[in-house]
Amino acid sequence: MRTSIKLKRLFIIITILTVFLTGCSGWGKATPPAHADTSAATGGPATGKVPLIIYVPGERPKQQDEVLKAIDDKTRNELNIELQLNYVAWGDYINKTKLMSAGGEAFDIYLSFFTELSGNISRKQCIPLNGLLDKYGADLKKQIPQAQWDSLTIDGEIYGIPAVYAMTEMGRGFLVRKDLREKYKLPEITDIATYETFLDTIAKNEKGIIPMLGETLSIMYADKSMAGHSIYTLGCDSFQYMYVDIDKKPFKVENYLKTGLFRKLWQEDIKAYGNGWMEKDILTDNDRDGKFVSGQAASMAGDLYNITERQNLLQKNVPGAEIELAVINKNGRWINMYPANNFGMISSTSRNPERAVMFMNWLRKSQENYDSYMLGIEGETYNLVGGKAEVPSGTNPTDRFNPTPWLTMHMPYTRTWTTDSKAYSDALEFWNSLQPENSDLISFSYSSENVKAEKAAVEKVCMEEGRPLQTGLLSSEQDYDKLLEDLDKAGLPKIIEDTQRQIDIYMAKRGK
Repeated sequence: MRTSIKLKRLFIIITILTVFLTGCSGWGKATPPAHADTSAATGGPATGKVPLIIYVPGERPKQQDEVLKAIDDKTRNELNIELQLNYVAWGDYINKTKLMSAGGEAFDIYLSFFTELSGNISRKQCIPLNGLLDKYGADLKKQIPQAQWDSLTIDGEIYGIPAVYAMTEMGRGFLVRKDLREKYKLPEITDIATYETFLDTIAKNEKGIIPMLGETLSIMYADKSMAGHSIYTLGCDSFQYMYVDIDKKPFKVENYLKTGLFRKLWQEDIKAYGNGWMEKDILTDNDRDGKFVSGQAASMAGDLYNITERQNLLQKNVPGAEIELAVINKNGRWINMYPANNFGMISSTSRNPERAVMFMNWLRKSQENYDSYMLGIEGETYNLVGGKAEVPSGTNPTDRFNPTPWLTMHMPYTRTWTTDSKAYSDALEFWNSLQPENSDLISFSYSSENVKAEKAAVEKVCMEEGRPLQTGLLSSEQDYDKLLEDLDKAGLPKIIEDTQRQIDIYMAKRGK
């Protein structure tokens, strides 16, 4: 009897130790669930559906669950997956994915952006994809241009699966109320002069309408027509503080604020704010889209991908209102600066990286597969009419199935809708017709890893002093000199020096 009790106690102790040691060996790792399938790597049979967890920013379409179920059923024999597509508000998205990764939360695929590439890699938030693409990504490699892969390749390792879409110098286009332009018999906006005439006309004659929503005119003005050369800027999203003239070699990184171009554009913004062309609450407005679609503004930053959605919303609120895309220096020089702005990454906490790449490859394998994800279920969320997608009878076009496109967008497969405005169709045709040059910095990926403290300090100054100056709220030479001085104190010279080093290494590797 005592022997039996001792054996039982020994068994319990061994069991506890086994559990404890197994748990400790997996600390800091995402442990696969019992049903996780690894047959993609081993070639063995699937033991159950493989869950694939995807994160994207945006709003979840009403029909998303039905569409995902249809894809699961369609790919049962080929992929055997169970898709879980999670949407996060745009303003929270980047921080959310960072926190999930840092906390070891398991997810497989997520949308990321070129400005986040180096940070994702340094935080070990993503995994390199070379081997996975070689084994499971034949269609991805065939469908995506090499220049896009190059832009997501660091030290020989590919870290993202690029979206393919027209994006060359999108900043030279912006949305304009065509109905207001035609009301005052103004010419089509094609350059700085015609745009300023439009802004001034609205300011003087439409007292309840803001001529332009935004913080600066520089996005639209800073192309070769004004600068005299092609420029490349770096910094934070709301304020650029480093500059490279890509028409001069060897490339030299400069303090953007000390250039003649910045000062010229600053004077334009001072004029714009003083003339009443910009909104008075220029630094605090967080609902520019809302103001535009409600009819409170005559123009705003935007591109061809914004036209249809904003047109539909605007016409709901202002019957007869019409949007067009104005393009500055349309016949001028066009250059690809950043070929892969949006891309899918495989999370370092992914439990099924093989199946994740297989799914991304499946999406690009055929038009039919792509339609299944982007358009949904034929006959329920869309119909095809002569190659165009049509909203089913009884569905309001503004309520059509419209998932966040930036993870998977692929222009060769992208269909237009029968309800798309002519402005969108014309803009799409124009951007697809471009034959842009590729900048030598097209695949350069800046990293702030060596200057984290300086970057944080510089960007604090940019937010507190730089933005008010750039918008024209601050207009004196004393304000300008103080900003330069405070940026130097914060460490901008060190950031410029480190960026120059990175560009020199990058160019040397390319033999340039």
